[in-house]
Formats: sequence, structure tokens, C-alpha cells
Amino acid sequence: MKKYLSIFNFQTVVIIGLSLLSSFICLRYQLSLYVDFLILNFIIIFPLTFSLSMAFRRRERALQYLSLFKASLQSVFYSLEAGKLDKEKKKEFRSIAENISATLLKYLTGRSIDSTPVQEASHSIFNFMEANKDDIKRTFSVKIYLFLFRMNESIEFLLATHRHRTPWGPRAIVLFAIYIFVIFYPAALLHDASVGSAFWYVAAMTASKGLILISFFNVQNLLENPFDQSGPDDIRIDDFKFLAGVNMAEGLMTAVEITSVDQDSEILDEE
Repeated sequence: MKKYLSIFNFQTVVIIGLSLLSSFICLRYQLSLYVDFLILNFIIIFPLTFSLSMAFRRRERALQYLSLFKASLQSVFYSLEAGKLDKEKKKEFRSIAENISATLLKYLTGRSIDSTPVQEASHSIFNFMEANKDDIKRTFSVKIYLFLFRMNESIEFLLATHRHRTPWGPRAIVLFAIYIFVIFYPAALLHDASVGSAFWYVAAMTASKGLILISFFNVQNLLENPFDQSGPDDIRIDDFKFLAGVNMAEGLMTAVEITSVDQDSEILDEE
């Protein structure tokens, strides 16, 4: 139920209240007015559709690059785990990878626009590779740098998505047009019908249409930032933590090893 109620906010209350007030005034003073809503509909529908489609596209692209970031980081981790580095170096890299993931996800879910901590964390992998270049073969390091390229590309896209939103102008025009609509619609409805229409009819028609329009506007606002965990369609950011995938993989590897040991024991028993 909570996710359905999330599209209602202060703007919704204002629009419904304004619909009831304009309906009462028009009936009280018998106001009627011819209004061509065709142009107003264009002002509302086209910018709203444009903003919604752009917000959905941003969300899908963010999902794509979050997946690429996690996959690239885990690939680097697995490659180094399978290499000939000593355990202390492997442990050091794991802490670096965890820090990069935590720093990025914390930045995306926060309100800060300073991306310096994320940039420094991502650069720490290069520092690690340079510090241990004598222990890593050149051909092996080239493969790792390819994964790092994808990871850095993902980070830069996610930072840009967090900092830059959809154009403000179309959203402002839509909100202004919705307010104009609920103010003048009762008078236009009385002009097309009759001055003696019931209050409940005029108020219900105005409020219902205004509610639909402002709800779409609110959905677009919720999609503006797909990382802030405030809307039902926000990205589940915990799914992209570095540890989530690594722990799962280690659990699978342990299960495989246990299965192999059990099979070997059974073979020995049979012999």
C-alpha cells in the first residue's frame, strides 16, 4: 500500500483543494467561460511524456552501468584471487574493492554532489597495480586494465546521472499548466453543460482529472533520482554491493569443494 501512496504528496493536496475551490466559486458566482483546452493539453501531454520517457531511460541506463560496474570489479577481484599474489596482497585488494563499492553507492544514495571520494577510491586500484607490478605479469595486467576501463566508464556515467537531472523547463511548464487547468476547467465545464450543474459533478470531474495529471507529474519526480530510495521504482542499490556477489561466489566454491571431497571419499570407500 505504501508504494501506491508514494505518488501522492503536497502537490496532490493543493491540486484537489484548488479544484474544489474553483468549482465552488464558478457555481457560486455562475461563472462560465469558453476555453480551448487543445493547446493546454499539448502543453501538458508532450512535455510530461518527454520527461517521463527520459526519466525511465535514465533509470534503465543506470541499472545497466551499475551491473557493469559490479561485474567489472568482481572480475578484477577474481582475476587477482586466481593469481600468484600472496594472501596479504589479496586481502589488501579486497578491502580496496569493498571501499570503492561502498563509496560509490553511498554517494549515489546521498545528497552530496562532491564526487572526489569516489574518484579517489577508483584510482586506488591503479595505485595498487603500480605498487605490485613486479608480482603481476604484463599480459595479465593488460587484461585487468580492460576490466578497469569498463569499471571507470560505469562510475563516470553513474556520477553524471546523479549530478544531472532531466531538463527543468518542461517540468515547470507541465506543473504550471496543471494549475491553470484545474482553475479554468470548472468554468469551461459549466459553459459546455449548464450553469445549474451540481457541485459534486463539477468538483468530481475537475478533481479527478487534476489528480491524474499531478500523479503522472509526481511519478516523473520520483524517477528523477533513481538512487535515493524514496520511491517504489527506485533502484535496489544493495543488489549491487561488491560483497553480495563475492560472498555468493565463495559460498558456491565452498559447496563445490565439499561435494568434490564427498565424491572422492565415496570412491575410496568403494575401492
